[in-house]
Amino acid sequence: MVDEGETNVTPEPQSSRDAVEQAMQDIVSLHRLTVNQLRDLIRVQRDTTDQLHVVSEALRQVGSLLRDMTNAQARVNDALIALSIQLERMTDVDDAMKQAIKGLVEQFQRAGPQLDQLAGQLGGFGVLLRQLVREQERLLLASFRQDLEHRLPSLFCRSLTSLRWGVPGLFYDELAAQLPESAVDFWLAADLVVTGTLRHAQIPIQLWILVLVAPEADEALLARASATAMVLGDVLGSVLPAIAVLRPGDAVETALSQGILLIADGMLHGWEQAVARWITEG
Repeated sequence: MVDEGETNVTPEPQSSRDAVEQAMQDIVSLHRLTVNQLRDLIRVQRDTTDQLHVVSEALRQVGSLLRDMTNAQARVNDALIALSIQLERMTDVDDAMKQAIKGLVEQFQRAGPQLDQLAGQLGGFGVLLRQLVREQERLLLASFRQDLEHRLPSLFCRSLTSLRWGVPGLFYDELAAQLPESAVDFWLAADLVVTGTLRHAQIPIQLWILVLVAPEADEALLARASATAMVLGDVLGSVLPAIAVLRPGDAVETALSQGILLIADGMLHGWEQAVARWITEG
């Protein structure tokens, strides 16, 4: 029983102000975590780049040394052959001189297998260096791709609204009914996908951007990007081909001429050209 003078007091839920403060603290913590992760990625990418340059220089030096040693060995072999021929023709030297010359020839001949062994060891070292270069390139590309995925919203926020991005598989259930089997492979072969609505279009246009990530651009990569846009454009409507490269080199002008969006040095290149080439309003 409850006395008439007693009053049941129910604790009030956390105030709206407390909830807002907690949410702000969570946002600040998440922001700090993201900044630290990006700093780690940048540091790893910088260190990997430096290591790649060192390994590449070592590989160049080993290749040069191997070529020099091979040429030197060839010259030694030629000299030994010429010396042997001249020795057989000698008639005006005594036997002691001939034996001395023969001993010198035999000494060079015994050194031949050692030179061959050293050449083989250098060749094996060159193979290991090339494997290391490929592994360093793979790690550098993985770091570049991860950093790019974090930067995609900043790269496209001025041009697209309702942004979504990620690996192609994240959108598979959404598009499975639209994609014929012949187009699925093109879709899944992309490294990243960005989608959103053109911000400044007269009518709403949903745009799909298929991004291929590579160390550098070549004709094969550009052709693959264009083929991807053509095949998927027939199914999805507005599709832009894009490539993201570590080393742009001369790829900027080539990509622009073909209407392919290029992502390099933290910037978008050729957005207007790509939209003009692949998107038709209305």
